[in-house]
This record gives sequence, C-alpha cells and structure tokens, in this order.
Amino acid sequence: MKYPNYLCLFLLLALNTCFYSCSKNEDEPFLKRNLDELSFNYFEESKEFTIRATGDWSIDIPAGNEWIKVEPSSGTGDGKSYQKIKVTCLQNISEKREGTIYLNGAGQANVPLKVRQNNGLFEWYKYPNGKYLALTGTLIAQQNSNLQIKIPYRKAIGNESFPVQVSLTGKGAAGLQFNGNQGTITDRGDGYLYLPVSGTPTTQGELLIQVKVNNQDFGTIQTITANGTTLVQQNFAKFLWGGDCIGNKDGVTSTKAIAEMSLADETILCVVGTNGANGSGVTSTIRTSNPTLYKEMGLENWLGVRNYMRPGYLQLGATSATATEFGSIITPGLALGAGETKDILVTFKVAFYNAPFPSSVLVGLFPKSVLGVNIANLNLLTNKESIPLEMNTLTWVEVSCVIKNATNASSLAILLPESTNQAGTVQASRLYIDDIIVTY
Repeated sequence: MKYPNYLCLFLLLALNTCFYSCSKNEDEPFLKRNLDELSFNYFEESKEFTIRATGDWSIDIPAGNEWIKVEPSSGTGDGKSYQKIKVTCLQNISEKREGTIYLNGAGQANVPLKVRQNNGLFEWYKYPNGKYLALTGTLIAQQNSNLQIKIPYRKAIGNESFPVQVSLTGKGAAGLQFNGNQGTITDRGDGYLYLPVSGTPTTQGELLIQVKVNNQDFGTIQTITANGTTLVQQNFAKFLWGGDCIGNKDGVTSTKAIAEMSLADETILCVVGTNGANGSGVTSTIRTSNPTLYKEMGLENWLGVRNYMRPGYLQLGATSATATEFGSIITPGLALGAGETKDILVTFKVAFYNAPFPSSVLVGLFPKSVLGVNIANLNLLTNKESIPLEMNTLTWVEVSCVIKNATNASSLAILLPESTNQAGTVQASRLYIDDIIVTY
C-alpha cells in the first residue's frame, strides 16, 4: 500500500504552507502597545508604556488635552525592540479628567490610549472626631505661647492664601492674640494650615478659639491656659483581660472566681466580644468582691457602675438595658487646694465597636464618694459638657472639653449620655474609653 507516501507528501505541504504564512505575517507592518489605558493621581506624575512597531510611528495629542505630555512623541521601530514612552500628566486643580492620545504608524491610524487623572480640587477636611480644628503646643500662664491652630487640607498646589479670622475669648485669653488676617500654604499636597496664637497668657482658665477661613465657619475649639498641673492620669495599663474588640482580636481572662482573681493568674482564651474578669463589672463587682485586685489594677478610689475590663481600656455600658444605671467611670476626688476654683481640661480617647453606640459622651463634676451615676442622681452632675461623637467603628479618636469652676469637693465623671434613658430605663449602648488626662 502507498498510504505512507501520501501521508509524507501531505505533511511536507502543510509545513511549507505554515512557513510561508509565518514569513508573510512577519513581513506585514504592525504597531502594538502593551496596554490601552493609564491612570494618574491628581499631582504631576509620569508613567510608562511600551510600543513595538515596524517603521515610523508617532503619537498625537488632540486639542484640549494639553495637560498630557508624551516623550518621545515619534520614532522608528525595528519590529523586535520594545520602545518606552513616558506619559506625564500635569497637576490637576479641578475635577477628575479623562483624555485620549492616539498612536499612528505601520499602516494603522488613531490607535487610542486612554489617560485618566484623579480629582485635584483643593479641600479642607475634618479630623476623625468630626472637627476641622485641632491644637498643638501648650499655654502656660506667664510663659510665651507656642500654641498653634492646626487645620488639615488635601491637594494643595503650595501657593494658596486665605483670609482668616480668629477670635479668642474666655478667662484664659488674657494676654493672647492672633496677629494677621491671612493663612498661607507653602507645601504641595496634603498637610496642615498652622495659625499661631502669640503672646503671654496671664490667667489660668478656659480659652475659646473660634476660626473662620475664607468666610467659612470652622467652629470653636476649647482649651485652657494652664498652670502646668496634672490632676488625673489613667491609661488602664493594668487591664490585662478581655476580648480586644477595638483591635478586633481575641484576648485572655482569668480561670479563677472573682474573689480569688489576681493579675498573675493562669489565663484562658477570651473571645473578641467578651469582657474581661468573666464579664464582671470593674468598679462594682470587682471593687467590692476583690479590693486587692482592684488596687492592683490601678483603680484605688475610682468609682462608677456598668463598666467593664478590656485589654488596656474600659467599656462603658452593656449590650442590654441596664435598669437605671448609666455606664460611667468616676475619678478620685480632685486634688485642688481648699478654696481653689479651676477650669480643668479633660482629654481622653473614645472608640465604637458595634451598634448600639451613643451619639455623645457626657463629662461633668460629681460629688465625691457617690458610687455611680443613675437616673435618680443624674441631677448631681454639674458643670457638664456633652461631646458629640462622629467617628467610624474600631478607631480610637481623642476628644476633649473644658469643665469650669472645679473644686476639691468634686470628682470628674465620664458617662453615657442622658439620651440613653428611655422611659425610665437606660438602654443598651457601649462606648470604649482610654487615656484619661485631667490638667489645669
């Protein structure tokens, strides 16, 4: 049979056809790019793409796209080498924009490559606590001020200038001033506008700073001219147990009953959502059942109710209604001199885990030695300040307020707001606090 000879002839013809076809394709002109779009940030930025072509090629930038630059804009390819093209977008100071550049050559025309650039509009933005204003530096009576107002911005060119109005009022404003009426930004990108408060303050007390920039009201921020004295500092460093819900990870807790607990105890796993000390209240159950542990935790003379241990911080409130008690923490009596009256600055960190959480936190003066705040004795809370809470979950945010006319007759209370009282029952709500500092 002669079938094998026919098969060999067929294979030979197929190979010749394939070789001829490939040779013909390689001889055909082509223009290829490695991608079909580029995206850029709002600031001036360069990126590269590559082309491979046979013969001459060029890049056209249509009118209206002058913010796009290419280098080189033309060349000659050998069909084998990849040639790099640098595309540069100039800084955008407007809305996001989109353009197209076109490649031409090797028998092809208007091969598109999209160019997109992000929004570059200058903007002021708020801190995580929902405010435009923060302060850096200190004010100590009879010392030169190094206080600055600090306002965050995004997407500056670096040559912005804005009309500014700063008003200083309150007992602590004596001797202070804001000089000038302009705020100037010299750095490109994201940063802070600093507005210095100058002078030498003379009187301890509250300072209210109201700011307008470019006729936009940025609100008011409180601080004090201080004597440099710290009354209270509590960072809950001895709180070792409980699920770390703000860190979103498990923790540990003691294996022992409440009355036998010690910080040196053997521990077991405590899942993220569970309080430390087997769910026992810190300033209620632990304080009364195990005063040795209470002192070991650094809470001697602290009071409050419906508060719970977390690793390195404190939980106020619970996941269910708490009868008539507001989740609270109450400091020891304020160590002020007999007959002294001081405006005190209170700062602390707050965080949310998950709903339900409060829309604010309440701070005020409370009589010494009263165990906790409830619906019946809430009227004893005086000189109170409500701090609105606008923040994301699982994020620590520093808040502050000034409590006026504090004396040694009072402690300082931090508690869930009055609004959690619904028809005589304090509803489920949780707030996490840390790093309490009280100064004057």
